[in-house]
Amino acid sequence: MAAQTIGVRFRDASRIYHFALPEEEMFIGEYVVVETPRGLEMGHVVMVPDGEGEVPRDVKPIVRLASGEDREQALAMVEQAEAILRQGRQVVQQENLDLYLAGFQINLEGTEATGFFHADGHVNFLALVDALTNEFDLTIHMQHAGPRDRAKIVDGYDICGLRLCCSSWMTEFPKVGIRMAKEQDLALNPDKISGVCGRLLCCLTFEFDVYKEMRGTLPKMGKKVSTPAGMGKVIQVNPLAQQVTIVLDDSYERVRVPAEEIGLAVRVEEAPNQAIAEAPAETTEKPARRSRSRRRGRDRARDPEESSGGGGSRKEGPAGLRKRETLAPSEDSDVPVDEASGKPAESKPRRRRRRRRRGAGSEEGVGGSDTGTAEVSSPEAPPRPETESPQDSSRTERPADATDKPRAEDGEGAPRRRRRRRRRRRSGGTGESGGSSDPGGSASSE
Repeated sequence: MAAQTIGVRFRDASRIYHFALPEEEMFIGEYVVVETPRGLEMGHVVMVPDGEGEVPRDVKPIVRLASGEDREQALAMVEQAEAILRQGRQVVQQENLDLYLAGFQINLEGTEATGFFHADGHVNFLALVDALTNEFDLTIHMQHAGPRDRAKIVDGYDICGLRLCCSSWMTEFPKVGIRMAKEQDLALNPDKISGVCGRLLCCLTFEFDVYKEMRGTLPKMGKKVSTPAGMGKVIQVNPLAQQVTIVLDDSYERVRVPAEEIGLAVRVEEAPNQAIAEAPAETTEKPARRSRSRRRGRDRARDPEESSGGGGSRKEGPAGLRKRETLAPSEDSDVPVDEASGKPAESKPRRRRRRRRRGAGSEEGVGGSDTGTAEVSSPEAPPRPETESPQDSSRTERPADATDKPRAEDGEGAPRRRRRRRRRRRSGGTGESGGSSDPGGSASSE
């Protein structure tokens, strides 16, 4: 159910305001007097309900239908608004104000006026308001207007030779972008694609959807296409005519091709695969890359001492880890073989013989002598075992002139000899030979 309201405009291409439907019948184009925040104003009807319905509660009713006197009063207020505009521009010039006065609107009663101005920054216009109020005896309200609103209030004609769209029929300003100009192949010259307001032309949005739809079936600029004339590159697109201009690859000739002929088969070559046949055949198999472990194993195999020592060889893998691999023993080798597993038997680890250190002038008592003098061991004599039994040590006679302190000529074997002497003393006092416990040593038997 349609709302019982009527639409009213106060000037051309302005916003539509809704008011309650009066009891009498209304038609489009009639003038009515309504109440607004600025007082009584006259407007013309642009919308009427097409059926029955309810009247919204928040909608104000119209005051009356406009009479002849109301129309004459409205025309007089328009002339007075122009006089205020001329006087205001003179004041702006005298006060050197950085603003542009676009126009004035006065209500039907002639008590209030609204002025529209454009300024880039903040401007103090109190001097302008005071001057106009004192001269015309009315209340003036100033309102800022943007570049497009300014052009709409001023009105005029654009480069097309027609009246401005925003002043004649356009009620809202559309969103315009530079992409719309590119889509329509227009020159990106600000003087040609901008309107009197200094912004992009609103008419760029009118045909944008049509261009976008028609361009969707055509190839883009710079694309390679096949045509009956041959392969070529697109250098120009004409969406309205559905044609493209290409440059042939063979002759560099420009050719216009309709959209329906794009993508057709080109002329067949005599031997299309001749270049492939004449090209040298490349083997896909690549030589196996020699691993680092093989190179290192080969270098180690050259050294016979490293490869044959210990019944095995060492190899270093790619990661730097050494692995021990056992080699199968040959028939001539003396390495014992385990019968169960068939692998070389592990030999017992050899114990390193500890070479005895010989001291210059070391003495040993061997067999006892009648004179009681000790015999000096020659360097060629075999080394004496480290441990001796108490029985053997008790039978050995100690020289009479021997002392516990090492002599100056004793070498590195002095500490060892001292240990032997201490063992002899302990064994001499408790041994079976019945020697005395004299700290000087055991007595020699005559």
